[in-house]
Amino acid sequence: MSDKRIHLMGIEIFILVDNESESDELQTEWGLSVLVRAHYPEQYLDVLFDTSITGEKVLANMKKMKLDLSKVDYIVLSHKHFDHTGGLVDILQVKDDWVTILHGENFFEPSIVAKPFLSHLTLMPFLERKIVDLKGMLTPVRTPLEFAPGLFVSGKIPFLTDFEVPNPPAYRLVPPDMIQDEIEEELALIVNLGKELVIVSGCSHRGIVNIVQNAVSVTEISTVRAIVGGLHLGDREQRINRTIEELDRLSVKEFYIGHCTGDKATRQFKETFDDRVKRTHSGMIIKF
Repeated sequence: MSDKRIHLMGIEIFILVDNESESDELQTEWGLSVLVRAHYPEQYLDVLFDTSITGEKVLANMKKMKLDLSKVDYIVLSHKHFDHTGGLVDILQVKDDWVTILHGENFFEPSIVAKPFLSHLTLMPFLERKIVDLKGMLTPVRTPLEFAPGLFVSGKIPFLTDFEVPNPPAYRLVPPDMIQDEIEEELALIVNLGKELVIVSGCSHRGIVNIVQNAVSVTEISTVRAIVGGLHLGDREQRINRTIEELDRLSVKEFYIGHCTGDKATRQFKETFDDRVKRTHSGMIIKF
C-alpha cells in the first residue's frame, strides 16, 4: 500500500460508537470510535480511529454493522483521554494479530485534573507494556505522515488561531514537575480525495479551526468537503461564534458532528449551516 501511484477512489466512514443512536440495537456511551474504509482500485483498507471507553461496545456494534475487526489494518488514536482509548486493550485481545497503532507525542505521560479532586484522564501510562504484549506496534507521530495513499495523520497540531485553547485545564506529570497539558499528542486523520479533504477529529482539543488550517497546509488542498467528529465547544458562546465564523470563511462544505461538540454548539451550527450539518450517532454511515 506504499506505492504512491495507487489512487484513493473514495471512503466510507462508519460511526461505531457515539453518545447517541437511532437504533435500540446499537450501543452508546460518552465516547467515540470510528472506522474509516479507504477504497482503492483492487482492495480496501480499514482504519480504526479511536476505541471509545468500552471495547465490548465497539465490538458489538461492529458485529451489528457487519464489520470485521480482523480486517483492520491500522489504529489511529486521536489523543490519550479515556473516552477515546479505553476500549483499546479489549479490542487488541480480540484482534490477536499485529497491528500498527499511530499516536502522538507524550501519549504515555500521565494527564490529570487536579481540582476539585485529583483524577486521571487516561490509563495509557499504565498500559504501554500490555499494548505491546497484545501485538500493538506503537508508532509515535510528531510530524504529518501519509501512512497509506491519500490517508494522513496530522502530526502535532500547531496553535494558529488566537481563541482556541484546550479545555478543561489539565496537567501533565513530567517528574518532578506538573505542567499545563495542551494535549500535544492530539492527531487528526486527514483524507485527501484528490481535490478536496475529509477531516476526522476525535475531540478537537487543540481547536477545529487549527486542525483544518493545518490539514490545508499539509496537503496544499484548500477545499474541505467535510469535518467528522467531536468539536469540544460546550456552551462557550464566544468560542462557538468565532469557530463558526472561521469555518464559514474556510468554506467547509459539510459537518458531521457529535460526541463532545455540545448541544448549544450543535444548535448554532445548524442555525448557520442548515442541512449541511448532521449529528453523528452509533451506526451512522457516511460515504464520500
